[in-house]
Amino acid sequence: MWLEDGSNDVGVAVIHGMGGIGKTTIAKIAYNQNFSKFQASSFLSDIRETSKQANGFVHLQRNLLSDILQKRKMEKIYSLDEGMVKIKRVVRCKRVLIVLDDVENSEQFNAVLGMRDWFHPGSKIIITTRHQHLLKAHEVCVRFKVEGLLVHQSLKLFSWHAFGQPHPQEDYMEHSRHLVKCCGGVPLALQVLGSSLFGKTANVWENVVRKLKENAVPTLDVITEGKFQNILCISFDSLQDHDKCLFLHIACFFIGKDKDLATTILDECDFATEVGLQHLVDGCLVEINARNKLTMHQLLENMGKAIIRDESPEDPGKHTRLGTRSIKGLMLHCPSTFETKAFTKMLNLELLLLDNVKLSGSYEDFPKKLIWLSWRGFSLKSIPANFCMENLVVLDLRKSSLQHVWNGTKLLTRLKILNLNHSHGLRTTSDLSGLPNLEKLILKDCINLVDVDESIGNLGKLVFLNLKDCKSLMKLPKRMSMLRSLEELILTGCSKLGPHDSATVIDLHTTSRDMNKLRLLSTISWTPIRYWWMWAWPRKTLQSTSFSLASLPRCLGSLSLSYCKVSEVPNDLCTLSSLKYLNLIGNPILCLPQKIKSLIMLETLLLDNCTNLEMLPDLPPRLKRLEAKYCTSLKRLTNLPNLFRSLESLFWGCEHLVEVESLLNIKPVRSADIEMTRYMGLFNLKSIASTDVEMINYLTSTSRKSPVQVLYECGIYSIFFHGSKIPDGFGLNSCVLYAQEPGLEYRLTVQHLIKVSNQTKGLMWTYSPLTVGLPTEKEDMLWLSHFRFGNNELEYGDELRVSVEMHDFVRVKEFGIQLVYEPERPPSSQNNVVAGDVSLSASEYQMWTGKYFLSNHGHRTQQAQFRKRQENPEHIEFSFGPERLFHKLFKARGPFETVVKLRAYPADSASASPHPFWLK
Repeated sequence: MWLEDGSNDVGVAVIHGMGGIGKTTIAKIAYNQNFSKFQASSFLSDIRETSKQANGFVHLQRNLLSDILQKRKMEKIYSLDEGMVKIKRVVRCKRVLIVLDDVENSEQFNAVLGMRDWFHPGSKIIITTRHQHLLKAHEVCVRFKVEGLLVHQSLKLFSWHAFGQPHPQEDYMEHSRHLVKCCGGVPLALQVLGSSLFGKTANVWENVVRKLKENAVPTLDVITEGKFQNILCISFDSLQDHDKCLFLHIACFFIGKDKDLATTILDECDFATEVGLQHLVDGCLVEINARNKLTMHQLLENMGKAIIRDESPEDPGKHTRLGTRSIKGLMLHCPSTFETKAFTKMLNLELLLLDNVKLSGSYEDFPKKLIWLSWRGFSLKSIPANFCMENLVVLDLRKSSLQHVWNGTKLLTRLKILNLNHSHGLRTTSDLSGLPNLEKLILKDCINLVDVDESIGNLGKLVFLNLKDCKSLMKLPKRMSMLRSLEELILTGCSKLGPHDSATVIDLHTTSRDMNKLRLLSTISWTPIRYWWMWAWPRKTLQSTSFSLASLPRCLGSLSLSYCKVSEVPNDLCTLSSLKYLNLIGNPILCLPQKIKSLIMLETLLLDNCTNLEMLPDLPPRLKRLEAKYCTSLKRLTNLPNLFRSLESLFWGCEHLVEVESLLNIKPVRSADIEMTRYMGLFNLKSIASTDVEMINYLTSTSRKSPVQVLYECGIYSIFFHGSKIPDGFGLNSCVLYAQEPGLEYRLTVQHLIKVSNQTKGLMWTYSPLTVGLPTEKEDMLWLSHFRFGNNELEYGDELRVSVEMHDFVRVKEFGIQLVYEPERPPSSQNNVVAGDVSLSASEYQMWTGKYFLSNHGHRTQQAQFRKRQENPEHIEFSFGPERLFHKLFKARGPFETVVKLRAYPADSASASPHPFWLK
């Protein structure tokens, strides 16, 4: 495959073909299957449309840099040239995979990525485009043309959408074949047309066939977007009038908008939005992406706008979304000046979107029926008194020049959302008491805001308040305690918030009754939240190192104390019986209180960057999310609840984590079970223990050099150390000798697998160790593994299949195995899952009957992938990249043949058969 050709050249691939043919889908599949093999990656969607927006290229550069640098926030870039410099700096240091989706011309390519020779050797760039010759003829690239689906593939895809099964119903076979032929193998056409006919009567099918016969296209090679839109229009025509109008509104105004925002606005436009939107989603006309944004294919968007134009081609003034007299919606993206009287004839205008537009004239001429006004770059210092806003539901004036919102009080009884983001001149919110139905107040990045008016206490329906990065805000209003509906408050980056006088104190006795839904959100950049809690105490001053939580309301559901310099979490915390969310990120705490497990409702615990934290006690039983990234002192975790069921946990960067109760234990080889190491063929431990090995830990995503370690997990012992051959006298004991492939970079994502399959009993164990040794260019690596079985999984005469699988980054040089028998040992004092046997451990790792995947890193993801193979459970090849398999097929001859070195133990095979085997 091109992405795995091993070349050190900077490769560029162009995936080209007509719209709707599946270019983006192919690119996404290739990206998802390969991004982990690169040091960094980025998938930039919809380059063509994004580049048309204001600062579109800069936005793309920000996304690219944030992806490559693996930051949560977008990188701050203020010009195209600045972006170029930063991109050049980072891509020359990392082997990257980048996808540019829907590129229209070489200028777009160059604006984002610049020169090809900037990139680190081995980097790959994938471009999807409708234009085959996007790059200049002299530029070396690989081109992939996406052809249409074959007839049988087209029929199957169409049938899934039209009938909910892979083939047409018998009475519709002839019609289906004809419609499939008309779609020319284009997946989008097949999906949309099939979905529009789902559940329809035979008469509807016949009408569709009759309409398309006039425009039937026999092959993909001659199908055009015009013909394609005829097919799509059939689906649009099948909609009810309500859903047609809803589709046109979305196509013109709501692509890329948040679904909840769109629903709020469209409901006020007399749409049954939720029901209609579901119809459009079911018909493959609209999608809702993972970020809750409304999207649709560019061809469908083009079709919607074409339908508007066709409403009155000779008189644009009659366009319902683009004209004047009957206009309902208007969008202007141009830094120009217009007269307000231009709006006087737009009597029915409901939706108005302006971007950096300046108006002159009287605002009395402004439309009176506006429901949604989005005016980015509003240039006035306050909203004029004669500006009619009484019907507004959403007012979005982000990036405005406002210094205060309005003079006096504005009575806006319908307003639900007020967005003033990035209004850098705003100093006060003005009187808000005339907004009784306001649900969201968004003031993010209003860097000069010093005062939120006390009238905010009258907003009884306010659910969401965002004050992020309001760096000049000195205090919160006293009457915030009256916000009885407030669920989410964001104070991140409010660096000047602090206790300046007694007027800033909030009475938490009131808060405990009225703010039971309050949810405080804080990111790692938020440090002064400690001051907020200082205000929140009734006339008490809090110490930064330790303080009482006794006065907090018992009904508090979410508590964020990130970066508060709290060195000790008091036991009072454990009295907050309703707490569901606890954020302690970035605090110098050494440990958590033992009673934390009494927080029986706690579901989320965030401990990232608590660099002094060494261990965790027993945690609450309902915990679903535990994050302790970069807790660099963390060494031990006790019982984790819901470990193999619902708990999501991240321990990236915890380089000293060596023990997780019920899961794993890592010890220096000199501290290991001596008898066990001898069974692994290691008799001279001193020479091995004195050497250092670089180990990769998949649980923590770290690598470090350390003395030779023994890993205990899943009833299996593993040791990695440098060597040049399988040790003398090791015989068929289990050992893998592997080396680094010259010229290939070893990645943290590479994993090693050993598979043990009892062909006779239908049992299979696949083991992927948590830590692995890293070979060097000069020194190979030996991996010894030790499986212990205790429930007669291996018996005389059983046929076993054993294999080792590694990635292309390493090369297996030798592989040996041996069956060893010993009498049963006394039960271990350690947890069975860690140091017992495979039989005791395997039940927690069972995929289905008799099939086990023994792995403690990425456990749930791998389980899910493994379970997808249930349709063929006879033999599962669970692979990570190209296979390198080395098989040993043999018959176990019975215990007596495996105890040659253990003469001190009973040799009677009949009596010995119940004793455990050791497979190495």
